[in-house]
Amino acid sequence: MENLIRELVELDKLKRLEIQKLEDEKAKLGSFLREERKRIEAEYQAEAKAIYEKRKSEVDKIISEAQISAKIDFEKNVKELNETYETNKDKWVETLYQYCIDSK
Repeated sequence: MENLIRELVELDKLKRLEIQKLEDEKAKLGSFLREERKRIEAEYQAEAKAIYEKRKSEVDKIISEAQISAKIDFEKNVKELNETYETNKDKWVETLYQYCIDSK
């Protein structure tokens, strides 16, 4: 009977130690999951930032090209307008002058 009680006490002791180990592992698992979450989150943020920077660079390039194209078109139109003005200004002045004279 004494052996049975001793074995029971030893078995209880072993099982308590096993339970304590499992509880320690459970506590470690929580911190592991938190650390893993932080790592994964940082990884995704870095990936998202890289994608954002790449797309921003592409968009900046497109905008820059559009600005250059718009500036070239603007300068061409201004030149054409100035040429038209220089070619026709005397004729326009004469037409306006004639209109004013004739309207009296």
